[in-house]
Amino acid sequence: MEEAHGDDTFSLVTGPFRSYRRTLEVRPGPAGRHEVTERTEFSLAVPLWGPVVRPLMARALADTDRHPRNRWWWSAEVVGHRTSELIGALCVISVMAGYLGVVIGQTITFAAADFGRTDSAQANTLAATRIGVLVSVLAIHRADRIGRRPLILWFTTGAILFTVAGAAAPNLAALGATQTIGRGLTTGLITLIMLAATEEAPAGSRALAISLATVSAALGAGMVVWVLPVAGAADGGWRVVYVVPLLFLPVLWWVARHLPETRRFDAAAEVGAPAAVNWWRFTLIGAAAFLSSIYLSPASQLRNEFLSDDRGFSAAGISLFQLVVAAPAGVSIVVAGRAADRLGRRRVGAVGVGAGAVLSAISYQVGGLTMWLTASVGVILAGAAFPATRGYSTELFPTRARARVGGLLDAVTVTGSAVGLVVAGYLSHRWDSLGDAITVLAVFPVLVAAAILFLFPETAAVELEAFNPDDPSLDPENGGASSGGLRADATDPGIDGGLPEPQPSPDSHEPTADTIAGS
Repeated sequence: MEEAHGDDTFSLVTGPFRSYRRTLEVRPGPAGRHEVTERTEFSLAVPLWGPVVRPLMARALADTDRHPRNRWWWSAEVVGHRTSELIGALCVISVMAGYLGVVIGQTITFAAADFGRTDSAQANTLAATRIGVLVSVLAIHRADRIGRRPLILWFTTGAILFTVAGAAAPNLAALGATQTIGRGLTTGLITLIMLAATEEAPAGSRALAISLATVSAALGAGMVVWVLPVAGAADGGWRVVYVVPLLFLPVLWWVARHLPETRRFDAAAEVGAPAAVNWWRFTLIGAAAFLSSIYLSPASQLRNEFLSDDRGFSAAGISLFQLVVAAPAGVSIVVAGRAADRLGRRRVGAVGVGAGAVLSAISYQVGGLTMWLTASVGVILAGAAFPATRGYSTELFPTRARARVGGLLDAVTVTGSAVGLVVAGYLSHRWDSLGDAITVLAVFPVLVAAAILFLFPETAAVELEAFNPDDPSLDPENGGASSGGLRADATDPGIDGGLPEPQPSPDSHEPTADTIAGS
């Protein structure tokens, strides 16, 4: 949003910029017409991601049609400096969380071989690391008292240090012990990242904000795959993967300066808003999380073991498979976030969860090109479901209870993960087939897909305060909540709605040529 200073200069009222200035130069032209040259100078409030976003923003600002249009890479609503900076910083930390969250799953095959342990021992170790969620459950509620920012920084630092400690593990039990704490902190960190992004984003762009954080986490997870070939290069090569997070510490120190507190937390803390939890909503979301994770955890974390033992893949082959299969999911997650904001959470979420699980399960029963294709499409659909469904754990609960609820849901989800891993390990030993053991568990996310479609409320484009009427209603921008959302009766959350039409800039001339300078 701009304000005019005379007829030829415009400054920023609100937007995702640290600085912004647009000027018009009008010169006489032929036949009594005028030639207008526009120049826009700006500096984005998007920490670290500027080189990626700046060319896109420059191209958008160079458009002679000053009427904003929806673009897949940006919110259709007004996003202020603070919101832009916070979500950008969260995406940086999401890269770290993505790496830290998959280290044990990606390396345990090689660590177990180094220590002479079986498939069942691997599954049990992965299940045991889930106990670490108690660390985050016991601490995460503090985010409802002191804020999201301090806990995000503390959890990230702790997760890095305990992951690095795993590089010195003398046996599988010690590795599991360090990862129990490290992964527990990472689980809480991801919850806080998604909570803060959902809490801060405009009403019609919450799923998009989640998708951006998710893609960033996927990038971090992919970094593990980049390093993974080292695990097969020599005995103990997997330990290098655990040392890499040391490089995150200086980046974390830098990004901490660009991470503000969420506006909703500040407002709720100021007025002492109530924190009553709707336990029916919690039960519904918790049951879905539990059943989904029974399948998702063994399907993702035992994939390397399946490829190694059942398909004869080398470490480099596994790395290539993971990269090729997961690569398309990055774009699909962003597209799905946009779709979930436009079409609604339920339809996008149900299709992603159900169809994604079915195709993933099929990939464990086939080989060759069919395995690659079904695994890839399954990952794409599962990724598409995440931005549609993750927001429920934040949207349906009051500000001063969101972290506490998130921690409890983490505990429920991790319990489902542990159950799934133990059952998959037991069945794979009993049937002598890891693929069959994982496939039979796919029935659970199919049930969840039906629940999402028929039991979950629709939350797209509805302000959070509509579901939590005791929370303070905030003014748009700077001190307040996101603009452009719909207010809904709190007793009737199933509302469909669109986004407001953006307004054009108050130009007094229609430019015929643009020159854009971004810094």
